[in-house]
Amino acid sequence: MRRSSSPNQGLRWIAASAAGLLSIPAVAIASPSGVMGPKNAPAPAVQTAPAASFISDGKTVPLSTFKGHKVMIWQVATWCGSCRAGLHTFAQHKSLIDKSQIRVIILRDYKNGGYPGVGIRKFTYRTAPSLLRDRHFIFGDDSKSLYKLYNPHHYVDVYELIDANGQVNTVSSTPSATFGKIKGFIEAQQKP
Repeated sequence: MRRSSSPNQGLRWIAASAAGLLSIPAVAIASPSGVMGPKNAPAPAVQTAPAASFISDGKTVPLSTFKGHKVMIWQVATWCGSCRAGLHTFAQHKSLIDKSQIRVIILRDYKNGGYPGVGIRKFTYRTAPSLLRDRHFIFGDDSKSLYKLYNPHHYVDVYELIDANGQVNTVSSTPSATFGKIKGFIEAQQKP
């Protein structure tokens, strides 16, 4: 024999279910939704790259360490799918990069863009481990000051290409979709 439920039992079940959902942390049900950097940002007017430092292997590293080299500063979040695709792209084009003088500085966004996630080395190891052993690639974390200077809009997956004289040449994002810009920058006035 089927037992009928009272309207109050149904309401109690709904209330209990809603209370259970409310006890789940917001991070568990919200997915990261960072804003991507602009792929076609206008070329900056002659702009000197601001002095700043980042953290690598527990040490503070000033950007001035790379003076005289072309530099790419790429700020990523370790939960970002396009950042993962960008690492794959760099791994595919490693021979081009290895023939150049460029230093690709890959930094995890300050506080990882506001969401939890693995460290930059673990993220790279899972995605493109060969980059971890390549002297052209430097891995670290944004300092708060570098993040404010180089990523004031808090974009996810944004990069700057800085020439050997310290001038910002390009601001863009998504290396997997814009690698042609990076290649052109690497090959421009390449030293023999």
